[in-house]
Amino acid sequence: MPDVHSGYGFCIGNVAAFDMENPDAVVSPGGVGFDINCGVRLLRTNLTEQDVSGDVREELCQTLFDFIPVGVGQKGVIPIKDSKELDDVLAMGMDWAL
Repeated sequence: MPDVHSGYGFCIGNVAAFDMENPDAVVSPGGVGFDINCGVRLLRTNLTEQDVSGDVREELCQTLFDFIPVGVGQKGVIPIKDSKELDDVLAMGMDWAL
């Protein structure tokens, strides 16, 4: 999960941002998630900083925290029954779930 544990070069959950004064600059999530994916996902939105300021920011952060599982021992939507099934998931990746 993106819980800031050690990864290859970046902590999992971090991003790399470049030149915040330039509106054409990038924020790269590519610095994370290469080792075992760690649940890191990117979501693009058209919301601006003004759209999510003040109380809206706090509510948004709390809602994300409430609905995104984090940490060790959390259960997912698709349960893994045993170590054989876990091996299958690791070998097949997303295809296992289809």
